[in-house]
Amino acid sequence: MKNKIIKSMLLIVGISLVFYAVHTFALMRASGSVNGSINTSTWSVTRNHSQSGDSINVYKGGATDSYTLTVQSNSQVDVLYKIIISNLPSGVEVDIDNTGYLTPTASGTLTIENANTVINYGDSTKTKTHILTFRATNGAQLVTNQKIDIDVEFRQGI
Repeated sequence: MKNKIIKSMLLIVGISLVFYAVHTFALMRASGSVNGSINTSTWSVTRNHSQSGDSINVYKGGATDSYTLTVQSNSQVDVLYKIIISNLPSGVEVDIDNTGYLTPTASGTLTIENANTVINYGDSTKTKTHILTFRATNGAQLVTNQKIDIDVEFRQGI
């Protein structure tokens, strides 16, 4: 009986040593240094006005004025963007790419975000051009010297 206990103890100690040795031999450490660069995403937005100067002139009864907005992505991923036009006077509507006139919110803001505001990485030019056309509705009031903001917000596509 005593002999069986000693054999059992030796077996337990032996198995413990094997697990300890495996654990010890499995531990590996490495170090090193790597140099590299990270490509950043860049975009450019330009506008071109149909008239000379920076003023938009629209009148009740159908007169319109247009901007050409060009959005380019220099990123290595798909890019989604939205066009935000703010500080629009009451009674002014905006059409983008002849899709129909849109009415801004009561605060004078219009956000355009749809399938036409995606630049895929595989696109050959990585450029989208939009025509923004402004018009005054019949109920528009006379406004002069009001600054309208056009912002483009980008995000990485998924």
